[in-house]
Amino acid sequence: MAVLLCSADTAAGQASFILKSGPSAYGPARVVPTGRGPLAAVQCSDGSLYLAMSVSDEVLVLSPDGTECGWMRVGWAPRCLASVPGTPFLLVANAGSDTVSVVETTEAREVARVAVGREPGAIAVTPDGNGAVVCERGAGSVAVLDLSALVSDRKVRVGSRIALGAAHAQPRAVALCGDVAVVACTRLDVLPVVNVAGGRVVGSVRLPGIGAAPAGIAVTGEGGYALVSLERVGALAMVDLLDWAVTRVVPVGAGPRGVTIDPADATVYCALAGQRSLAVVHLDGVDLSNTDGSPQFEVIPVGAGPSSVALVHVDDAPRCPRPASPHGRP
Repeated sequence: MAVLLCSADTAAGQASFILKSGPSAYGPARVVPTGRGPLAAVQCSDGSLYLAMSVSDEVLVLSPDGTECGWMRVGWAPRCLASVPGTPFLLVANAGSDTVSVVETTEAREVARVAVGREPGAIAVTPDGNGAVVCERGAGSVAVLDLSALVSDRKVRVGSRIALGAAHAQPRAVALCGDVAVVACTRLDVLPVVNVAGGRVVGSVRLPGIGAAPAGIAVTGEGGYALVSLERVGALAMVDLLDWAVTRVVPVGAGPRGVTIDPADATVYCALAGQRSLAVVHLDGVDLSNTDGSPQFEVIPVGAGPSSVALVHVDDAPRCPRPASPHGRP
């Protein structure tokens, strides 16, 4: 299956699409203008790509090849999105209206909206699609959403809200590992570890340095490693999820933010907001439990201020599942 990288180039007002034809084989970036503030992208079960436009109240819909398919109205200042596995639903965190929108992708519209804490952002959905964890950046907490009734009656409720120890923590990214969530907080020098079912913080992981500003997080798999981007250090910290300790730090470049992993070949992609590029770190064959050896590393140029990068599978996806409106808006 062919794979594209989609970089949301926030400062440039564009998305960059890069064809990946092998572990170290990438085509030139193809630019798709989006308008101001693209912040995050995700591919849903219908094959379409959804981009959160952070300076408006809209989500841009693209086909996997970058063709504009339309726009959807959500809450104000959408920051992050997450697809709910096995369903046609998309969750959108609206930082400006303190809500999470539920989008029905087959109908291309918002069907529900749930109130959460201040400035919701990053979302992690459980593999079974029954729950989600939402970072509440302005409140220093995370909200646990119950999605068990989503398919039957389109209802979502907040099951609990969990304080992370300091109101100024600014949770910015979250990843799930089994029953726990690992949270990257801009103003904390540790990663809080949250028991989602129990609704409480059960531990923490000390990060290297002071004021490293963790900005993004991705997990290699249950029982594996969490990769945390340290924006002020210009590096990725590798966290052993069995021992809950940092095992190595890998320099990647200026201003690393969003992180994603291609499980097919253990390649890590990280948006480098400070140098108009994506970092590519090859972990295949690398023992992350120690500091022996160095992962292979390369950089792909993209537009200004990239905030995130997403994997897009293109072979089986429709070119444009719905027609774009004549004026670029619904």
